[in-house]
Amino acid sequence: MKEFHLWNFIYHHISKNNSVILTAVVDHEDGSPGKEGFKMAVSASGDYMGSVGGGVMEYDLIKRSEELLRSKVHVNLIEKIYHSKKKNVAKSGLICSGSQTNFTFSLDKNDIKLVKSIRDYIAEYKSGKLCFSDKGIKIIKNKKNNLTYVFSFRNDDDWEYEETIGLKNYLYVIGGGHVGIAVSKLMSELDFHVTVYDDRKDLMGLKNNIFVNKIITGKFSDLGKHVTEGNQTYIVIVTKSMISDKESLLQVINKNVRYIGIMGTKVKIKKIFNETVKAGVRKELLKKVHAPIGIDISSDTPEEIAVSIAAEIIKLKNS
Repeated sequence: MKEFHLWNFIYHHISKNNSVILTAVVDHEDGSPGKEGFKMAVSASGDYMGSVGGGVMEYDLIKRSEELLRSKVHVNLIEKIYHSKKKNVAKSGLICSGSQTNFTFSLDKNDIKLVKSIRDYIAEYKSGKLCFSDKGIKIIKNKKNNLTYVFSFRNDDDWEYEETIGLKNYLYVIGGGHVGIAVSKLMSELDFHVTVYDDRKDLMGLKNNIFVNKIITGKFSDLGKHVTEGNQTYIVIVTKSMISDKESLLQVINKNVRYIGIMGTKVKIKKIFNETVKAGVRKELLKKVHAPIGIDISSDTPEEIAVSIAAEIIKLKNS
């Protein structure tokens, strides 16, 4: 949970009376390494956390934040910087093309209540809107945008940025074997709420999987009732057999989810699809299934397969 750790970092430091400079990307143009939602916090103690794009740009921003903290001047600044050698524009020091708009703001012990509220909302996956503007920072509880990020700019003294917080990316790993464990481990490190589902209660790998948020055992024919639908839901089918793969697919194919993937050879997948159609599933629905699962990197081991699956999911999530 990168967002939680960043706001917890801020809370920890301002609680110790160390002021913090927060820099957040509120807008970007193609080519920019910094994207909406990227954040970095620099403490008066010399510590920092997060990233707004890296490279010499980030190094310079850290040094400037340290100078601002030493000056003890309260900052509320928005600026657009360009990743190019164009004349008469504010340059980032990078030459990768595009631009990004950064919001820079001072936080201190007077903001403890606000920062704690933001941190706790993220930790508890409560829906809310994190708002930055020329007036500062606030959180609107129990609200969210249809879009994750919304930026409206009229001039330096009249702008707003809203970011939906509390969104949870759900990953359902159907199958608790070696690949299921590898996928669970990797995706848990990428801010996914991971649920593993299997029909084997005595599976040792399932019992020892410390990377998951939830473990469910039951019939694959009952899988559907355990899946939370939505645009943040991703389903990875890696069960022990073609029969259980097919049963799992039948349970989720009609669900409103972002991603469904099945592991297997092209021959196996073709057979599963044919049998699924015979069971009454429309062919058009199968077009949304990623099969064989993952990006083709000639993966062989469970860990390599997990990397290929994670890459495919992250590519879709960030598109």
